Amino acid sequence: MPELPEVETIVRGLRAKLPNLQLGRIEVCLAKCIQPSESSFTDCLKGRKILDVQRRGKNIIIRLSRKMALLVHLRMTGRLRFVPADSPREKHTHVIFSFKNHPGQLRFVDSRQFGRLLLEKKGPKEELDSLAGLGPEPFEISPNEFIHRVGLKHRVIKPLLLDQRFLAGVGNIYADEALHRARIHPRRRSDSLGEKTLLRLLHVLRFILGEAIRAGGTSVRTYVDANGSVGKFQNRLRVYGREGQPCRTCGKSIVRERVGGRSSFYCPRCQTSSKRG
Repeated sequence: MPELPEVETIVRGLRAKLPNLQLGRIEVCLAKCIQPSESSFTDCLKGRKILDVQRRGKNIIIRLSRKMALLVHLRMTGRLRFVPADSPREKHTHVIFSFKNHPGQLRFVDSRQFGRLLLEKKGPKEELDSLAGLGPEPFEISPNEFIHRVGLKHRVIKPLLLDQRFLAGVGNIYADEALHRARIHPRRRSDSLGEKTLLRLLHVLRFILGEAIRAGGTSVRTYVDANGSVGKFQNRLRVYGREGQPCRTCGKSIVRERVGGRSSFYCPRCQTSSKRG
């Protein structure tokens, strides 16, 4: 699933192309991936001008004229591609946005069909109700607030980092990588971690996310950016997807086990299991 760095990379690519374009014909090939209904979706979008492209957590927000926004959540295998209108149509292309007086198209492609596009009216302060429950962004939360929010919980740390109501944008890849660099076992209880450990965790999480953004994201499955380019951060992963391979820090074999229902990769030597849940 595209996480914060991948979604941020896509948003930056689209932000360089979409603003000021006016939507023309919209073709829906798979109705279940859009909300509301197909007729309402296409009728409401047609003719609107794209004002900006933003990110909130793992959500892509395409802000439109007349107080509307198009939210895109890519889920497992969704992709947004900006291509010439005469490009061959990929398999599993579900929605195609054409523009007035412009030769490009924005195409939503999703082989697993879990991704969703939602058309939503903006509130008086440009807020979107569907995103109201998201937690703070990793780059915006203060260290004191992070420590405070963790201290209020009695949860296993790995699932807590994945909880979008706690912290928006972090997924399986970057949670594993941050916990490894912070030397925290994924099963440690959140309230067993001291302030210094939590400060270290927030610092390395921000560092890894920033590095991944600069590398264009992590391409371990189907992820490509808006131009179809793969990311490069997969070459720098220390634990994720490396079961049985030596830890890049100590040489011990990386272990994979399920934590909170998700596959988790960690080093049993670097990430001590003491005080774990």
